[in-house]
Amino acid sequence: MDPGEVGIEISPILAAGSVEPEFAAQLDALLRRTCHLARALTGAEQAALKLWVGEDPSQARKYFSMSAKYAAFRDFRVDPKGHGLHGMKIPPGEVIRLTEAEVSSHPLFQGFGAFADAHPPMRGWLATSVCGDDGRIYGLLQLSDKSGERDFDESDEANIRELASLIGETLDALRLAAQRPA
Repeated sequence: MDPGEVGIEISPILAAGSVEPEFAAQLDALLRRTCHLARALTGAEQAALKLWVGEDPSQARKYFSMSAKYAAFRDFRVDPKGHGLHGMKIPPGEVIRLTEAEVSSHPLFQGFGAFADAHPPMRGWLATSVCGDDGRIYGLLQLSDKSGERDFDESDEANIRELASLIGETLDALRLAAQRPA
């Protein structure tokens, strides 16, 4: 894949067995905390970070953070299978912000089908790609349902863009370190 192409990046640093188990656990903890930080920065009730490990969607690494409002949904882990809004390819540096009405009327929004009663609601959506400096896309950071039934705004866009950039820089550094000869 051309590094500037918008698409799924194979990320060997996240693949099972590619790093020491202790390091992998620390990286997982960092990425989980990043979801909590994304919620705190934007006032979102839900945050999800999905990093692609390979071409098989079942190999993606997923991290979630939900507020107490959504405690009943904390164990919901059905993969969106790469379609709908969750599969949208967002070019590096861009952020997509949708109100609740825009989500439900968006041509890529397919509802939640058989999972409609089990899936957390999407009352607004804010998302951006997590990218490396060279434009490679590692994954997608997405937020939904801003607290107080408000819509996401420009400051939320700036915050999620900056946070996704920091995640991308971290993953770039780890990828480069993994490529160095021992």
